[in-house]
Amino acid sequence: MSNNDLHYLPALTTLRAFEATARMQGYSAAARTLNVTPAAIAQQVRKLEVELGTPLVQREGRGLVLTEAGRHLGLSLREAFALISSGVSEARRMQEDKGVRVSTTHYFVNSVILPNLSDFWTQNPNTKVSFVPDGNQSPIDLDNFDIAIRGFRKGVTWEGYAAQTLLEAPIIICAAPSLLSGGKSDLSTLPWVAEHGFKETELHEFVRRAGFDPETMRIVDPGDARYEMEAALMGFGLMLTPEVIVRKHLNDGTLVWVDTPLDETVVYQAIYRKGAMAKPVRALLDWLTALCPPLSYHSRPF
Repeated sequence: MSNNDLHYLPALTTLRAFEATARMQGYSAAARTLNVTPAAIAQQVRKLEVELGTPLVQREGRGLVLTEAGRHLGLSLREAFALISSGVSEARRMQEDKGVRVSTTHYFVNSVILPNLSDFWTQNPNTKVSFVPDGNQSPIDLDNFDIAIRGFRKGVTWEGYAAQTLLEAPIIICAAPSLLSGGKSDLSTLPWVAEHGFKETELHEFVRRAGFDPETMRIVDPGDARYEMEAALMGFGLMLTPEVIVRKHLNDGTLVWVDTPLDETVVYQAIYRKGAMAKPVRALLDWLTALCPPLSYHSRPF
């Protein structure tokens, strides 16, 4: 039998019961340590003795003493469990040092997360978080990220992954007041700022449903998502976007909501691996699921 053949080892529960008995020198003290009954500890120790074919403890007066085999095994188990504990602690420390890596969109991290992130760090001062705004159309990469935040139309599912809905918001058309001033009542003549968060087929569908002709659209493309918002604010064109992304600008009047028959909702979801989750990742996910739902917006102002 190989020394590393785990199939021949007794159950971990049995070994833990005996290690606690050897270290605490009694069933009752071991039971308190493991939060079980003394009878359960005694049963596990007897089971281990039967499996090993040798006594490990014996009665002496009103107490227990270890046999020679029991002393040897107890010492080995104490060292082994200490090594396991050290390895687990190191794995947790490495995860905490690595922090939480989040793939998201430029707009979502700027509009929703960063304005509130100080609250998360107040609650979790030692948790490192990094955001990569790689875009709504980027593949879900949970080998390099702990959480991916994406915004899509209702009904999108993520096979093989877990997903938590964060918020819902209407897709709207907005523009700088300067673009709509000066008697420019014919919206069909106005240019559009590119929005790379939507696929081209989706963009054309939304534009058509809003009453415009996608074939005659004039697109102003600043070349990067970071500049699309600035282009809209400077009056370079109409912008198609989730309402939550431009809510601050709608509230301060630097953008206005253009009334159109478009009736569509985007759902932002946090996507992550199924199964075990590191504590820092769980902390961030719990914070997001508390922060975001109140930001959902379901009605129109007109």
